[in-house]
Amino acid sequence: MKKILSAVWVAVLLLGVRGLALAQATWNPPRAVVPGGTSLRATDFADVLNNVALFLIFASVIIVVIFIIWAGITYTAAGADQTKVKAAKDRLKQGIIGGLIIFGIGTIIETIRIFIQNPNYFFY
Repeated sequence: MKKILSAVWVAVLLLGVRGLALAQATWNPPRAVVPGGTSLRATDFADVLNNVALFLIFASVIIVVIFIIWAGITYTAAGADQTKVKAAKDRLKQGIIGGLIIFGIGTIIETIRIFIQNPNYFFY
């Protein structure tokens, strides 16, 4: 207990001295030089969202296919072992639910992208 209190005391002293030392001098951070170029537009953000949404949709399809194949192989290899059959069925269910969640997120992002590009799209 004494070692812990000593360590805390040293930490408090060091942090306190550090704060006093920083209070003595002014610090002028270097100014960032921003190069000229084109400004970022909302459509650029929409393009990034489109790429993310497409990636998530394709990834969900690949993940679901892998889980279905894996569950099928596990189910076939299970034989009469009910625990392995249950594990295969659970894996199939988890793969489909996970894929649907990822697919849903991709669909939501795609909807946001469409709304960013054309805010009146949903109101016609």
